Amino acid sequence: MTGIEEANVQTVVAYVEAYNRKDIEGMMACLAEDVIFEHLTNGHSVMSLAGKPAFREQAEKTANLFSQRQQTLRDRTVADDVISVKIDYTATLAVELNRKAAGETINLQSHSVFVLQDRLISKLIDIQ
Repeated sequence: MTGIEEANVQTVVAYVEAYNRKDIEGMMACLAEDVIFEHLTNGHSVMSLAGKPAFREQAEKTANLFSQRQQTLRDRTVADDVISVKIDYTATLAVELNRKAAGETINLQSHSVFVLQDRLISKLIDIQ
């Protein structure tokens, strides 16, 4: 792995660690100003955001939905400025959501693609 690839991996790891702590400022520090976020479910875009302000607003809303959350990165592939990872996700709901009661645990597996520019995340695609 090149030095740039290692630095990019460190950025992604720092982002995920901040996400797990619900540290919005830590997450924002890993993002480019013009970051693009997409969430795909069954091949269809269900959410798309552009720019740090929109990303921050969504991050603040979703952080309060869970009393705890944990993304675990596995099966990482690194190619220049693109990092693709499989993610195990576990979270405990703080509120009722999608017919699930507060206190229930959610377990998911997903795939995320991080595109970096100048060691900052410029695009994040979450795929379920």
